[in-house]
Amino acid sequence: MSTQFLTEIEVAKRTHISLATLRRWRLENRGPKFRKFGSLVRYAEEELTRWEQAQPSGGENIAERFMPQPVRSNEPVGRSR
Repeated sequence: MSTQFLTEIEVAKRTHISLATLRRWRLENRGPKFRKFGSLVRYAEEELTRWEQAQPSGGENIAERFMPQPVRSNEPVGRSR
């Protein structure tokens, strides 16, 4: 299997992260794993995909917002009229 490598510009476009941020993250040992080929920086596509999937996600599931909620009664349990 052949590994596909992406340039830092391709990674910036794919992730919508600025080139400056990717470069800063490299200096800080953050962000996706990269490889250096001489002075060239490359990102293995598999590693980038793994990094993307490991990032936290937020928000709420819209379907949960509209789920019916259980009705609470103020009457004590086991009491009948």
